[in-house]
Amino acid sequence: MKHISSFNSYNEELIVSQIIEYIDYSINESVDIKSIWNNTLKKIKGLSKEAKRKVIKYTIGSLLVFNTITNIVQIINSSMADSETKEIATEICKENKYKKGYEWKLSQEGWNHIKSEEKCKLKAYKIGDGMITVGYGHAKPIEKSKIKVGQKITQQQADNFLKEDLKEAANGVRRMFKDWEKNDVIVPITQSMFDALVSIAFNAGVGGLRNSELVNHLKKGDYSSTGASIKNFKISKKFPGLTSRREKESQMFLSSI
Repeated sequence: MKHISSFNSYNEELIVSQIIEYIDYSINESVDIKSIWNNTLKKIKGLSKEAKRKVIKYTIGSLLVFNTITNIVQIINSSMADSETKEIATEICKENKYKKGYEWKLSQEGWNHIKSEEKCKLKAYKIGDGMITVGYGHAKPIEKSKIKVGQKITQQQADNFLKEDLKEAANGVRRMFKDWEKNDVIVPITQSMFDALVSIAFNAGVGGLRNSELVNHLKKGDYSSTGASIKNFKISKKFPGLTSRREKESQMFLSSI
């Protein structure tokens, strides 16, 4: 009996591998999500729940490269999948932890990342961009800044500026998603994606983010291209540290897909 059980387990693992190969091949040939999902359903019939879950998780993860979790859920719910398969798929979709962009708040991890990248400087300075900067990247136009070059602030003031600036950046990102929804553009994101977007908005301005190529990719639900675009967003030889920062923000954005 043990021999038969081991053989069946091996046989099922082989079938799962073949189905995964099919998914990879199908996605390379076409991005017809509904067709790929329905064909996968036919192939997993008769498999154990554990094997089904492995295939479904791989399928959903692969399809997320080309579409949003919202559309994938709709396709799953409207398909001829049995109740067990739909239950597994629903659990996996929930595990991805996608929500509407305006439902997120900056996480502690996101806060720590920005704080680390900005590095606190208590003496105000300018770097030739028309701004006076102090604390954790708190910047104001020279003609509007109440703080003068060389002026020192306290650590408490620096922390307060950071709190205010991050609130403004996060609100700007949330507002962007709300504006999209008014035009029927709904793109769910994860916590790490939101954190990366707030970091970019804090560094380059909400307006700079909204008018960027990376946001054009995001509006289409193309998470992979969005993450790739972050690497090149407003980097320059004048500020070499931005290359490393964008790499980290790209990794942060892509870490949950």
